[in-house]
Amino acid sequence: NCLIHFYKRPTKHHHIMSNPATPRTPLRSLHPEDVRKTPGGLSLDIVLTPALRPAPRSACKSLTSSPITSADISEKLSNAATRREEVLQLRKENIDQKLAMVQNKKDEIVNEKATRTKEELDAKLKDSEDNKNFILKKTKDDVKAHLAMVELKMKDLELLTEAEKIARKIALDEDIMKADEKRSEQLEKRIKDIQEHVDYVKSVSATQEMKKKLYLAGLEKSMEEAGKRKEEAVAKVVEVAKEEEAKVEEAKLRREKEEKAIQDKMKAALIEKSGKVEENQANKDEMFKSKMEERNRRAELVRQNKLRLEQEGVDGTNLGPESA
Repeated sequence: NCLIHFYKRPTKHHHIMSNPATPRTPLRSLHPEDVRKTPGGLSLDIVLTPALRPAPRSACKSLTSSPITSADISEKLSNAATRREEVLQLRKENIDQKLAMVQNKKDEIVNEKATRTKEELDAKLKDSEDNKNFILKKTKDDVKAHLAMVELKMKDLELLTEAEKIARKIALDEDIMKADEKRSEQLEKRIKDIQEHVDYVKSVSATQEMKKKLYLAGLEKSMEEAGKRKEEAVAKVVEVAKEEEAKVEEAKLRREKEEKAIQDKMKAALIEKSGKVEENQANKDEMFKSKMEERNRRAELVRQNKLRLEQEGVDGTNLGPESA
């Protein structure tokens, strides 16, 4: 903030105001030490010189000037009309430039909003696609890990079965070598046990296969449902984007209508003002023309009276010696 005080310097010689040779310097020189710091900002004192009066206009110029003719009046009127047309043309050009600037600004705002909306929509679609790919990849990895675990368990079960078979066969051979009389009974019993074990292994394998099929079916179903939900979400996002575009288009049309109405109002006001200006200028021209004609008429009367007085003075001088 800067506080400036203006003071008038008193003068002792008042005749300087009427002297046309006095230089026109309204401000004194400023010094840095005049600037003071105050709680509200900077304070500066500026000292002004007394008001200077311009030189008086010469009065003899109007007496010696020749009377204005109709050609001069016509030339002045044509010059005034030309200046008036130039002023109107400049005003129209300024209005057109302002309207063009408003239109460019409106187009920039609409394009920027449309670009921003498109970028947001593309970002949302990209995020949705990335999430979908991530979920599918994770699901596939989980399925592969589960299948690998199932195969490992199946291999372990097969190795255990083979080991049991070998152990039972060795035990059977030992029993056969120890007791021939119980060979047939033990052999049948071992065969029966082996068969039961084989049946049990087949039932376990069938159960595991069924569980595997059920798990895969449930997984495919959940993946299909996830895909459907993702498609519905994408459709909703697209629908929202379309609604946004419709709103932007509607706002654009409404803005164009408003701007067109404003332009029509401005053009109507300009035409009305132009008509008033032309009417006022015509009235001024008429008044000026009538004043100039009156002035010429008076000048002509003065000239005629002067000639008549000069003729009367000449005639009186000539008659004086004759009467004597």
